[in-house]
Amino acid sequence: MSQSLDQLRALALDDPNILAFWLGGSRGKGLATEHSDHDCLMIVADAALGDYRQRFQQVSQSDLDCIVMTLDQLRAYAEWGGPETWDRYSFAHVRVDIDKTGEVQALIDAKACVPAEARFGFIDACLDHYVNQLYRSLKNFRDGRPIAARLEAAEQVQPLLNALFALHDGRPRPFHKYLQWELETYPLDRLPWAPDVFLEKLLAILDSADPDLQREIFRKIETLFRAAGHDAIFDTWGVALPFIRGGSI
Repeated sequence: MSQSLDQLRALALDDPNILAFWLGGSRGKGLATEHSDHDCLMIVADAALGDYRQRFQQVSQSDLDCIVMTLDQLRAYAEWGGPETWDRYSFAHVRVDIDKTGEVQALIDAKACVPAEARFGFIDACLDHYVNQLYRSLKNFRDGRPIAARLEAAEQVQPLLNALFALHDGRPRPFHKYLQWELETYPLDRLPWAPDVFLEKLLAILDSADPDLQREIFRKIETLFRAAGHDAIFDTWGVALPFIRGGSI
């Protein structure tokens, strides 16, 4: 069964079994390229799920993919702490085209963030991971193991980004392909650097893991997150903190 995007939209408007429909992926964020698929999501009535998955989700087309689920399945998908938590950014900056329930946009918006009740603990865990990788990198440089130092430094980038985005109203870390666009289009107003400068520093960490640069970044990150109430996570590093900041151990 071959369907175009316009045909699916028209069907979604007319078919009472289709409760909601929208375009996700890069196109849903307004970032399509000539290679972008049309990634659609269709919410259907419970009784129609099997039939509509057979009709739409299981049909492979070169540039159109349609995921079919029920409203309850949408509620459960990518819940915090679940196996699809990693996919919460998929819901960021997405607008529902058709919503006959009046609920779907609110569900999507809720998924596109770290829940308020989990935010502080999540940031603490990410900061601890970041500092741990930084500490390991610096120790490996000190001990003459530059390969290990660079690999450890590379692993600090993801938890650092997780913490920085979550600090800003619980925003999820973007997928890598969206990072530059996200920083430029929706800037992190508490970030100590301009977006282009920050990205240059991240690339320099990945390229050389320069210890002086790692420490320069850390000192600003420590100041930023202590001001946000995360003193305890830094204080747990105790006697290692002076070394991380730039001293000896």
